[in-house]
Amino acid sequence: MSEGVRIVPPPEGAWLHKARRLDRYRWRLLRERHAWPGAALRFCRDALLDLIFGIRAHLYLPKARPPGGESCAFLLLHSGPKMIPLQRKKQLIEALHGAGHRLVETALVDSRAVIAGRLLARPPQPVPLRYFGYAAYAEWLVAQHDPQVLLNDRNGSLYSPFLRLSLARRRRLLVQLAHATTLEDSRRLSMTDYDYYFLFGRSSLDALRARRLRFGDTQAVLSGSHLIDRAYDLPPADGAVRTLLILGVGPDREKEAGYLHTYALLRDWAASHPEYRVLVKTHPRSRMPFWREAAGRHANIEVLPAGSSLAEALGRASVAVNIMSNAVIEAALAQRPIVYCNLGSEQDIFSQERFFGAGVTSQEGLRQRLLDIEQDYARYVERPRAFIQHHLVHGVEGLATTRRLLEALLADAQLPEGVEQCRLPGTH
Repeated sequence: MSEGVRIVPPPEGAWLHKARRLDRYRWRLLRERHAWPGAALRFCRDALLDLIFGIRAHLYLPKARPPGGESCAFLLLHSGPKMIPLQRKKQLIEALHGAGHRLVETALVDSRAVIAGRLLARPPQPVPLRYFGYAAYAEWLVAQHDPQVLLNDRNGSLYSPFLRLSLARRRRLLVQLAHATTLEDSRRLSMTDYDYYFLFGRSSLDALRARRLRFGDTQAVLSGSHLIDRAYDLPPADGAVRTLLILGVGPDREKEAGYLHTYALLRDWAASHPEYRVLVKTHPRSRMPFWREAAGRHANIEVLPAGSSLAEALGRASVAVNIMSNAVIEAALAQRPIVYCNLGSEQDIFSQERFFGAGVTSQEGLRQRLLDIEQDYARYVERPRAFIQHHLVHGVEGLATTRRLLEALLADAQLPEGVEQCRLPGTH
């Protein structure tokens, strides 16, 4: 057994100290994107909103501590109520339930819902009024559900530091489950205040190490992806099938001009090549307006149902076309040749050109790339293997490995030997 995180009850003044460090961190985070005047205005605006939340939380704080619910082994804390129906973690939930563990799902709600529902419990130590709402809601969540291990899903949450404090005083753990690689240039990924941070692979760890600003220390663990199981252990497809699977981008990116131009390129190519079957797997949160319209006009375009399995979609495809989606990892794992196609200006965070060749930017370029793949399909099937080694550990055993690691933490707060882990200190 390797040495695990030693859970130490927070000392006197820990909540106050955490709040002061959060102020410094949030200021530095603003200064990464804005000049001093702009950062100061935004800092004051955020402080005012936080102060209003804190005052209201203090006024609406129940006089008596609300009775707690039944204790659970795992509390899965989603980033918002809308995420629960998507069931992205359905397999992990079923795996933990199947092993006999009690897992409860809940979601972070906005400050108005916190106040309206009086989802508040007095923090055990003084907290500045600006952070009182965050600390009181975090304390309520932990007291209400009494989890042995809290599984957090939201990146960048200001509740995380206070959840960790509330859990630590009960000698419990906060585990951040990465739901994607941590490669993108998002300020939310600067929050690393967790006992354990389960990451997809080496590239995610390297990206976090390279960040100039990180709040909170954590034990980084290369756990693989809990979204991946043996369903992705697919044999290579028949290159003559001529079925493309387009991996859609997230709903925020879909609105940007560069990605819309990429979608248009792929649609127009499909319209002029009816000999190809084109499947579209959109992001779980996308409403699919572009591709629904395209499928209505072109018989060879099929938009897959929102709840359909990515593994099943890959099983039908001979080639995957990726723009900027984490689903490229599953596609590579399933041994599908991958074409990188992107007319946007955003950096290729997955280094796709390094592994799959130059990005396609025209209909002629796509035609030629697909012809090359058909003529030498076996070589293109080999290319994704190096890509997977770079981005993912444990391959199709990601779900099983994650379950095993969580059970180990539940038992004794230690991880088995053979799982790569390291201490990732904060830089704030």
